[in-house]
Parts: sequence; C-alpha cells; structure tokens
Amino acid sequence: MVVIGTGGLSHQLEGERAGFINTAFDRRCMDAMTGDIDSLLGIDPHQLVELAGSQGVEVMNWVAMRGALLGDVTELHRNYHLPISNTASGIMLLENRPKLARAA
Repeated sequence: MVVIGTGGLSHQLEGERAGFINTAFDRRCMDAMTGDIDSLLGIDPHQLVELAGSQGVEVMNWVAMRGALLGDVTELHRNYHLPISNTASGIMLLENRPKLARAA
C-alpha cells in the first residue's frame, strides 16, 4: 500500500504576514509523523493559522496521510526545503509495518 499526503508546511502568501514561515513548527510536524501525532490533533484552526500561516493549514493533509498508517511507522528519509516561493516544503518517506493481531 502507498499513501501520499500533499500540501505545504508553514506559509502565508498575502497580508501583513506575507512571507511568514515557521521552521520550528514545520520540524515539529515532520517529527510528529513518526512520533507524537496526537500533539498536532489538539491544535485548533485559529492556533494553526497563528503557528503556520493562513496557507499552513495544509499541514492537516500530512495529518490525514499519517492517519492512514496504522502500524509501526518509521522514517526512512526526510527533506525540508525553503524555496524562493516562500512556501516551506517537505517530503518524507515513511515505512509502515502492520502490527500483528494478538492471539485471543
């Protein structure tokens, strides 16, 4: 099975905070894909815009992708990049090893 989540990380393209990027939050989000994913679930939409910018809500695409992985998830590769477009971007390769069912 292959699961792909798309979307940028922190970024805001317009308004007073145009060009806003929060690299610490981006790294926290990427770390959560194999760590404490629940730490992202408690962020309400207003907090998310504050932390990640108005277009940073795309982080929820990463969370949805991670929700499809039900086993033990390990990180095989990561790349984080700040291109000239002022949109933080990342890519991760995750391995999902299904947990074996317990005997009754």
